[in-house]
Amino acid sequence: MSLIRTARRSTSAIRFPLVHYRRHIADGHTFREHDHVLLQPLRDRCNSGVLFRGPLKPGKQIDTHKGVLNHSSIIGRRVRDVVQGEPLKSGKAAAEFRLLEVKLDDYVRFSRRLVTPIYPADANLIVSLLDLHPVVYDREDGNAGPKLEILEAGTGHGSLTLHLSRAVHAANPPRPRASVETDDDTTEVATPQTGDADWRARRGAIVHTIEISPRYAEHARKTVSAFRQGRYAGNIDFHVGDVSEWTTASLVEHNDEPFLSHVFLDLPNADTHVADATKALRVDGTLIVFNPSITQITECALGIKRDGIPLELDKVIELGVNGGSGGRAWDVRPVIPRAARSVVQSSTEGLDGIVDDSGVEIDHVEKTEITTDSSVETTKRSMVCRPKVGERVVGGGFLGVWKKRRT
Repeated sequence: MSLIRTARRSTSAIRFPLVHYRRHIADGHTFREHDHVLLQPLRDRCNSGVLFRGPLKPGKQIDTHKGVLNHSSIIGRRVRDVVQGEPLKSGKAAAEFRLLEVKLDDYVRFSRRLVTPIYPADANLIVSLLDLHPVVYDREDGNAGPKLEILEAGTGHGSLTLHLSRAVHAANPPRPRASVETDDDTTEVATPQTGDADWRARRGAIVHTIEISPRYAEHARKTVSAFRQGRYAGNIDFHVGDVSEWTTASLVEHNDEPFLSHVFLDLPNADTHVADATKALRVDGTLIVFNPSITQITECALGIKRDGIPLELDKVIELGVNGGSGGRAWDVRPVIPRAARSVVQSSTEGLDGIVDDSGVEIDHVEKTEITTDSSVETTKRSMVCRPKVGERVVGGGFLGVWKKRRT
């Protein structure tokens, strides 16, 4: 009994130090000048909200059909607070709005656009296919290893650009304090020149995005800079021009050593740029081609085979409309059709001792390419293109995913 009493007395004497944690939760965020805000009518819970495109600035106001909201009444308020506008001219009370933080999903769907964006569900799928694992930036040692460099050809609205930049953000050092310049529609963040070159050199991850249209490129740059006061803008290098010309020039700067970890091509004539992009792609790097039609993916796959580009087709994914699908796998591969079977029949007999008599396609095509004569190499190929059974279907574009093999 005395031992138990002693244990109780010693336990009660223990004092644990108080630890004060910094709160990093959503409800602690207050709206500041230059922020964007999502307004949700308080009486309409089914309404997903309306993005106020212009940045918050004292002295400005938001005109809605349910009343006028002064920016000053929003600045300093917290997320999910309720504000009420000025009374209407008719004397009726203005509607009440709930203040919501603008998520990346909301920003892509509601921000001003010149072209159709890659919708959030599809952008998230593309980022997942790249399987990114950036090394977190070390303040003492920096990033001693090779940089994670991603090429996006076809900037468009800047939706995928933002998703890629957010995915690699941890690999870069904190950005120098930036100045913010705004107009009625956009917020532009300009990093000061002092120390900027040193900061850029210390980046561990870079998203190179190329757009052929100067107008679209500038609009995308402003769109990216306006999100969260330019938090992810520093990870991105914007370029205007032809992607093949850019990769060729960049290879010269890197002494003809491949430097790209991944490549994404969203272009009308993507197949004409695959060869040049592959030269700059590291071994086992991923190259993804987006096309609205499955026939364009098959033409690209046949071109890669025909030109001997060191890429292996990994998978083909069907995307959904407006981000409504997580992706549907397709079986897409080159085969030798029955019409050309007589050319390779004798060779395929020698491979396994069994003649393929399916009448549809020749099995072991890869073996045939290696072991048979040049007549097989010149045989015209066709493509098998069929959806895999058992997957959920929502229409949309297609992603062809290739991996670079070692030559």
